[in-house]
Amino acid sequence: MPIDAERWLAARGVPREAVVGPDAAPSQDDGPEPSASAPSGVEAGSPPPRPAEVVDLARQSAADAAAVSAAGGGAVGTPAEDPAAFAAQGDDVDAALAFVRRSTSNAPQSEGRLRSKLADRGHDAATIELALERARAQRLVDDDALLQALIAERRARGHADVRLRRDLRDRGFGGVQVDEALARWSDPDPAAAAFAVAREQAARHGGVDAETAVRRTVGALVRRGHGEALARKAARDAVYAAREGRASAER
Repeated sequence: MPIDAERWLAARGVPREAVVGPDAAPSQDDGPEPSASAPSGVEAGSPPPRPAEVVDLARQSAADAAAVSAAGGGAVGTPAEDPAAFAAQGDDVDAALAFVRRSTSNAPQSEGRLRSKLADRGHDAATIELALERARAQRLVDDDALLQALIAERRARGHADVRLRRDLRDRGFGGVQVDEALARWSDPDPAAAAFAVAREQAARHGGVDAETAVRRTVGALVRRGHGEALARKAARDAVYAAREGRASAER
């Protein structure tokens, strides 16, 4: 005996869809009500659907369900996202955050450098951003504070903006980020900074002739990012001021 279409679909987990006509009661002229097992479009009293017809109906129902799922609707009662995927991403974020915590335990690091390290460890972009967001909330990273501290430290060593820009980019800070930081914490007097370095170098090279002392002092200033013209002027002023002071003391 042919199997009922509704039961055939239900036994195979296919979402139940109406395979009978409307539930509205027929009018008096409609004749007898069609059988509950008859597919829509089949006249009342007709024989049950053949197995081949049932198979075609099942295939069409499965195709319709797949189209709904691909469009983002999903099956009724099924979450649009996979809970296992959420759990896996949460584990990845925890692992990435733990790495950030270890990496910054001895010395602060920029977000740019941490982002590169996390990518090298195989974390995807979404996981990295979530981990860094949590790191910021826990004050494990703070690019503004780190930039300010590094600029102040390097300037105390006599580094000019050219050298600072290179060093900060090497630490993982972006170009725009560095430019904005240097503009915010600009050097009030680059010439005075260059002369301070030159005076220190001149005292260190007091045992050689003046021209050698100037040349070595210029090299030290250029390595710190000062322009060559400013470096030469500061070096000559510092070297000759130091030697004139020494000569005056000896007289």
